[in-house]
Amino acid sequence: MVMLEAALVIGVVGLVVFWLASLLLRPASQGPQVSPAGTWRVAHYEAKGETRVVLQKVREGDTRVIDEHVITSIRSDDPEYDDKFLAAMDAVRQRQALFEAEDG
Repeated sequence: MVMLEAALVIGVVGLVVFWLASLLLRPASQGPQVSPAGTWRVAHYEAKGETRVVLQKVREGDTRVIDEHVITSIRSDDPEYDDKFLAAMDAVRQRQALFEAEDG
């Protein structure tokens, strides 16, 4: 019985040591995903007969989009297009200020 208890204790200690070692020696790439550094910009573009008002995150000195948040889509033939577009641009600028404040 003592032999069984000793094997059980050694097994548990081994699992704890393995878990701690894997936690401490984990590469940084496997850690929590953090949004890469970049600049938030307001943009809009035409797609499938709609104007999409978006907030995009781009790398410094680059035009590649890292992240994009579609704020709204407005049909091009909407009779209230101008009012909706201006409201969407205001909303996206507010969101930009919020995201920039979160990024520090």
